[in-house]
Amino acid sequence: MWNRIVLLSQSYVFVLIASLAIGVGFHSRVVFLAPYSTLFLAIIFFLSALKINLKESLRYLSDKKMLFSVNVFMLLILPVIVYFATEFIYPSLALPFMILAAMPSGMTSPFLSEISGGTQSLALVFTVSTSLLAPITVPLIIGVLAGTEVSVGFLTMFLSLAKVIFIPFILAHIVKYFWEEKVRVITKNSRPVSMILLGLLIVGIVAKQADAILSSIQGGTSFIYLIGLFILFIAFHVFGYFLVFWRNKKDRVTITVCLTYLNFTLAVYLADQFFKEPHILIPIVLSVLPWSILLIPFKYFVKRIGIVS
Repeated sequence: MWNRIVLLSQSYVFVLIASLAIGVGFHSRVVFLAPYSTLFLAIIFFLSALKINLKESLRYLSDKKMLFSVNVFMLLILPVIVYFATEFIYPSLALPFMILAAMPSGMTSPFLSEISGGTQSLALVFTVSTSLLAPITVPLIIGVLAGTEVSVGFLTMFLSLAKVIFIPFILAHIVKYFWEEKVRVITKNSRPVSMILLGLLIVGIVAKQADAILSSIQGGTSFIYLIGLFILFIAFHVFGYFLVFWRNKKDRVTITVCLTYLNFTLAVYLADQFFKEPHILIPIVLSVLPWSILLIPFKYFVKRIGIVS
């Protein structure tokens, strides 16, 4: 019984569903968590950064063509494509979908690449590079594409993202340098802590929007959001696999994971900080469902193309 509870606590889907239920059902009691979202996300990023081994990924730095192509496409070109395509089809989802598309690779990308048949060290390269570039590219993209809809400037958004990315990243590597042995112990047991913090972050954010979320469920708009999100994430898989067509299959699978399984936690945080409208926040919170479910058919596809995972 205890083992099942531990496994559930480490599941993104379970944590999100439980957080949504608590945030909506007990919003008046848990809304006090909302002001701590920056602290929660900074600690999550710090714990994730402790696991990053920069030396392991250096051998991929020689392929500048791939590094440049993937980073530019993920952080600049893809958000533009998503924004204008969604604006044409379903305008109210253009901004939340663009925010999702502009996010860096998730910190779980190296692990997901490994279990999907990709290359963990290559995924690590893009996790680091896209995460460190995000505080610059995300405000730039949002400012250019949705300037009239955004009430904050580039610098404000940059500083907000820097607090939860740059500072935890630098601190994590300082800690690793001086206390390497202790860090190994911490990282082995950090996942449950990160999942609890993720849950608290989402509970606080959802609690502020509880009434709007209930209205979207009753009105059926959440169902529309989910259909759009599944289409979006399927498109991410396709873009990712064909982006570096000149590379071998393992590298293409890795790029697909990095582009698709993005840092949705950062997207939720960003939407809560700067975009209070429910039609922006709710789709971003719901993105964890295609994020999790589509990994199953993707792994089947990987086996079909001859990669054993």
